[in-house]
Amino acid sequence: MAGRGPAPKSNAVRRNVVDTAHLEQDYEVPGRLKKLAKRASYSAATQMWWDTWANSEQSEYFAETDWLRLQMLAPLVESYYRKPGHFVMSEIRQSESLLGATIADRMRLKVAALKDKQTKQVEAPPTIEADLALFAELSEE
Repeated sequence: MAGRGPAPKSNAVRRNVVDTAHLEQDYEVPGRLKKLAKRASYSAATQMWWDTWANSEQSEYFAETDWLRLQMLAPLVESYYRKPGHFVMSEIRQSESLLGATIADRMRLKVAALKDKQTKQVEAPPTIEADLALFAELSEE
């Protein structure tokens, strides 16, 4: 028997398998939620923040509640741009983290796992074609 230690149990469960079932759902989100409410009342910086989130890859997986969270964050972002403060920034950072703002957040949320799963094609193992005449010549020498 190869390896060290006892043989694995026949009913062993892998705990490190990435479950991406939550990402495979298609959410029917009304278009009104994807638009910034009262957009004209916000500064250009807040509008750019909204557009960045609305066009991000992670927004493809947003449900209605996620879009509502962004709608609730917009006034906080606006107030931060008007008068920066660490308390407001802390709340924005925490909420954005839950939505997958940084690479570390997306790794923690395992967002990229689904993308890799969809794009990874199962490739056939390479076949070895042997030239039998060449093989016979080499073996005679």
